[in-house]
Amino acid sequence: MNLKYLYYSFMENISYKYSRLSQKHPKLKRNLIFALMILCVVALGLGVYFFRFAKEKVIEEKQDAITVKVKKAAIEDYRDTYTVMGTIKGAVENEMRFEIDGQLAVYNYREGQTIKKGKVICYLDPKDALTKNEYAKSKYKSEVNAYNSSMQRYKVYEELFRMKALSESKLFEAKYEIEASKAKVNAALSELELSQSNLLKTNLIAPSDGILAQIIIKPGDYITPQDVVAKFISDKGTNFEVDIPEKDVHKLEIGQTVTINCDSYHGKEFIGTVAEISPLVAERTRTSKIKINVENEKGLLRSGMFGRGVILIKELKNVLLVPSDSIVSLNENAFLVPVVSPDFRTPGEGVIMMRPCKLGEKLMDKTVIENGINIGELVVIETQGQLSDGMKVKFLEAIEDTVETK
Repeated sequence: MNLKYLYYSFMENISYKYSRLSQKHPKLKRNLIFALMILCVVALGLGVYFFRFAKEKVIEEKQDAITVKVKKAAIEDYRDTYTVMGTIKGAVENEMRFEIDGQLAVYNYREGQTIKKGKVICYLDPKDALTKNEYAKSKYKSEVNAYNSSMQRYKVYEELFRMKALSESKLFEAKYEIEASKAKVNAALSELELSQSNLLKTNLIAPSDGILAQIIIKPGDYITPQDVVAKFISDKGTNFEVDIPEKDVHKLEIGQTVTINCDSYHGKEFIGTVAEISPLVAERTRTSKIKINVENEKGLLRSGMFGRGVILIKELKNVLLVPSDSIVSLNENAFLVPVVSPDFRTPGEGVIMMRPCKLGEKLMDKTVIENGINIGELVVIETQGQLSDGMKVKFLEAIEDTVETK
C-alpha cells in the first residue's frame, strides 16, 4: 500500500477523534496542552542533567584518581661522593737559603733531578771563608803556644819560690799570666769553630731525599741570607690540596678515600686519603683548606699540577632504599611507606597500601628500609596529592637511576 496514503489516513483519523472528544469534553484540549508542556520541561531537565551534571560527575570521578610515580623496590649499592678540584703539592716544600753572604758559585744538580739527603745542592765561592779559617787556625795555634809557654814559666817560678830565690808576687804574676793565656786560647778556639762553621755554610745541603724543584738565583750573583736560592721538595709523599666551602666541610672526615685524576695522565687514577682538615675558614673565600695524601711512588705527580678528585663520603652494599620524602611518620617509632598494588584489569591503575616499615640509616635524601617492603613492590616516590590507604591511583614507573650522589 501507499505509505503516504496510510500516513494521511492515520492523521485524519486522529484529528477526527480529537474533535469528537473536544466537543464532549471542552477542557480536554487545555489539559493536553498543559500535559505536553510538563513533558517538555521534564525532558529538558533530564537532558540538562545527563549532558551537564552527569558529565561533571564523570570528570570528578576521573579527577579523584591522582597520578603517582613509582619505582620497583630493589637491593642496590649506595655511594655518596663529593667532587673537588685542587693542586698537587709536595708534602714538604722548602725555600732554600744560605746562612751567610757570598757569591753563588755553581749548582751540582739541574731542576727536576733527585737528590739524596746530605748531598750539596750548590755552594758559594769559598775563598773568603777559607782565608778566615786559615787565619783562625794560625791564631789558635799561636795562643796555644803562648799558653804552653806560660805554663812552663810558672813551673820554673814555682821551683825558684821554693828555693826562696823568687818573691811571691812574681809567682802570682806567672799564675795570672797562665789564666790570661787560657782565656785567649778559648777565644781563639771559638773563632776557629766559627770560621769552620761558616766554611761549611758555603754549601747548601739537601735536608732529605727529594727533588730540586726550581733554581731561582743563578751562579755568579751575590746573595744574602734573606735571598731564596732554590726550591726543594722533600721526598716524604705528595699532597693534593683543595679548598672546600664551609657549608660542606662537615661532610669530610680524616681517612676518607679519594680518587684523583690529572690532565697530564689521562685515564690514570691516583689513590689518596684525607689527611688534614683546616680548622680555619678564609674570610675572603669562605673556604677551608683540605690536604689529601697521595700515593706517588713512581714520582709521576709533580708539584703545581692541576687535579680533580672524588671523595668517597659513604658506601653501602646491598641495601633497599626509598626517598626520605616518601616516608610518613606517625610517631618516633612508627613509619609508613606508600606502596601501589596494581589493578591488572586496568593497566596503569592501582590501589595505595600504607605499609608499616622498619627504618635503617638515613642518608642524604634516601633512607634504608630494613623490613616491611618486598623486593619488586612498587614504592611511591612522587605524588600529586595526599595519599591514604585504599585510595585508587594512576601510576607511572620511574626510569632506573644509579644510586650515587655528587
